[in-house]
Amino acid sequence: MLRSYFKMSWRTLLKNKVSSLINISGLTLGLTTSILILLVVINEFKYDQFHTNLADTYLLMKNQKTNEGISTGWSTAGPMAEALRTEFPEVKYAARVAPFDEQQIVVNNKISYESGIYADPDLFKIMTFPSLTGDVVSVLESNSAIAITKDMAKKLFADENPIGKPILFNRHHSLTVGAVIENIPDHSTLKFGMVIPFALFENENDWLKKWDDNRIMTWMQLQPAADIPSFNQKITELIQQRSNDKMVSQFAYPLKKLYLYGSFSNGHPDGGRITAVRMLIGFGVFMLLVACINFMNMATAQSEHRAREVGVRKVLGASRRWIIYQFLNESFVMTFLSLFTALALTVLIIPSFNTLTHSKIHFDFTSLPIGLWTLGIGVVTALLAGSYPSLFLSRFVPARVLKGRMVSGKGGGLRRALVTFQFVISVFFLIGTIIMYAQFEHVRNRPIGYEQANLIDIQLDSALSAKFAYLKTEALKIPNVRSATGVSGNILYSGGAVTGMDWPGKRPGEDLSVVVGDVEYDWSKTIGVSMVQGRDFDPAYAGDLSRCILNETAVAQMGLQNPVGAMVGGHEVIGVFRNYVFNNPFGKIAPMALYLNPSRMNHLYLRVQNDPQWRQTVDRIEKIAKSVSPEFPFRFSFTKDEYQHRFNEISDTSLMISIFGGMTIFISCLGLFGLSGFVAERRSKEMSIRKVFGASMLRVFVSLSQDFLRPVLIALLMVIPLSFFIAQWALSNISYAVPLSWWMFASGGVMILVIAIVIVLYHGWKTARESPAVRLKNE
Repeated sequence: MLRSYFKMSWRTLLKNKVSSLINISGLTLGLTTSILILLVVINEFKYDQFHTNLADTYLLMKNQKTNEGISTGWSTAGPMAEALRTEFPEVKYAARVAPFDEQQIVVNNKISYESGIYADPDLFKIMTFPSLTGDVVSVLESNSAIAITKDMAKKLFADENPIGKPILFNRHHSLTVGAVIENIPDHSTLKFGMVIPFALFENENDWLKKWDDNRIMTWMQLQPAADIPSFNQKITELIQQRSNDKMVSQFAYPLKKLYLYGSFSNGHPDGGRITAVRMLIGFGVFMLLVACINFMNMATAQSEHRAREVGVRKVLGASRRWIIYQFLNESFVMTFLSLFTALALTVLIIPSFNTLTHSKIHFDFTSLPIGLWTLGIGVVTALLAGSYPSLFLSRFVPARVLKGRMVSGKGGGLRRALVTFQFVISVFFLIGTIIMYAQFEHVRNRPIGYEQANLIDIQLDSALSAKFAYLKTEALKIPNVRSATGVSGNILYSGGAVTGMDWPGKRPGEDLSVVVGDVEYDWSKTIGVSMVQGRDFDPAYAGDLSRCILNETAVAQMGLQNPVGAMVGGHEVIGVFRNYVFNNPFGKIAPMALYLNPSRMNHLYLRVQNDPQWRQTVDRIEKIAKSVSPEFPFRFSFTKDEYQHRFNEISDTSLMISIFGGMTIFISCLGLFGLSGFVAERRSKEMSIRKVFGASMLRVFVSLSQDFLRPVLIALLMVIPLSFFIAQWALSNISYAVPLSWWMFASGGVMILVIAIVIVLYHGWKTARESPAVRLKNE
């Protein structure tokens, strides 16, 4: 019985080649997209799942009340970890972590610059980073050893055994490799290539003893029975007492939520990457719905052709249940044929998809979860696609069908509703993609407040930083260098924030989180930031080392009417500079205070002439740098290029959503193409009769097209107001949001309408041009 049903399903598929091709194409695209989304989502949910103690692992986080609300971050005080170990029975282990970037490593007289972390030994009791050789905990308890990953060992020592080999770290720490760690998984929140004992970092930074200086991460493993709300209350009381700051609170945030739910607003989680994950899941579900709707529409549109077949089967004794099985069998055959095609297509396009979106997904055929999810998607799609056609076609009454008395319009109302739903989804995705692109471009083209063009950032090592005055003087001798200055950090990622500053008119209990940084003379001139009041630091004025300059946001939030000359945080304000964008291009510009401190310059910024000679200018700067630090690998970047690179991750997500949205629209239009062609064929005799009675070609075309354009117009009327309110809500959570404009909604609607008109025009015009004699010669 089942074998005969499979034979009949295959014959039906071959008999109706056009509709089968349209259905298989739509289902294949829908399933391919869904599988890609499934792989992306699984990859997102894999983050940190490899840790054995994941359920009890927490990151200590901090809420700081300011005039602008509550800011949340992971920076904590140095003494907190020791207090957690000794004063809180809820804490099993606590570890301090401080990441570092591009520190000098010397191995066998070869110099490289590597990134890693300083960490306490307890970190490797909390987290699962297995050792291949040696004991990481013992290594970190020593001040003379280092642990490295397998890849780092390969990079530094090639095929030699690294254990016991010396490494000169950051010029003056002679360390011995004591352990090799398994490579850190891609889906790990904490990533590093080497681990240095935190004690070395502690010995060089006295601020780690202060309770009001927060710059490091603190990880904890809590006891399984720990009362988290009570624990949070106790650590908040501790930090307020030790730091004498009543505006700060601390809480334990679970590692298992950190990656996906790591965004905070006004002190509370407000989403994070989970928002993009949910959007992708929505795309996958709706893509399959659209593909299934195509299948339903095509199947019910063929009801007249299949009606006699159903009638004959019922007369020969087939029950309705077995006819339902037959049509479901056809759905399963077509769906699983599409699924196998989709799997092959997915494997082929994954490399290009990864390259295009900078993803790291792969299809593991041995993975049971991926196999079960893929099979589940196929089964649900087959059942959903075949459910209505099987119920609709199996209910025909044999006597009416075989007498030719079946109502031809049966199922037409549902088809129009399904087509309308398809285009509601398509128009919504298209408008959403347009608004998302507009928001992205709005931020990309945001006035940044300084001149990015021809601004070069040169990173300095400790030797170059110590000789900064010489380096700057020599750079200014180069004809194409217009000005030069120094900054303690990259201006795109400006420093840490401090609280507790005093200013004139500050009220009791009022506080402000202010970003601070150190600069050198000619800062505003070189960076291209204009001074709106007062002046920049100037060697002609004595005493500037004890003064500061503020940005406009700091002045506004402090309520300073006459900022120049005011005392802020113990420093006299000598100038106010225009706001410029740093840290978060999508966010508000935070208050900033800059101080003159030539001894802490880690970046040399040069404003060069806008001409083709910039390469020669940089080469001359490199020669000067090499004369001071011969082994230092000279590194520079154009600030404009670096700023644009910050949009890569956002651009990748935007591109991914745009691709999936475009495929949804394509599947909808594919279904409309097949359905309009089928109905045009079915009504061809009617149109021929109309032409015989004098109907013009235009009238025939209008008669054919109005039934298909009406659902599209209804979809536009439904979705445009809805998308407007949803866009307003979504953009309300973005500080620098693009203003909504009529063209964003009109362009999406017009694009869909034009595509629908072209599709219907093709079939309508083809039918309208056909000679009546061809269709009526046998009547």
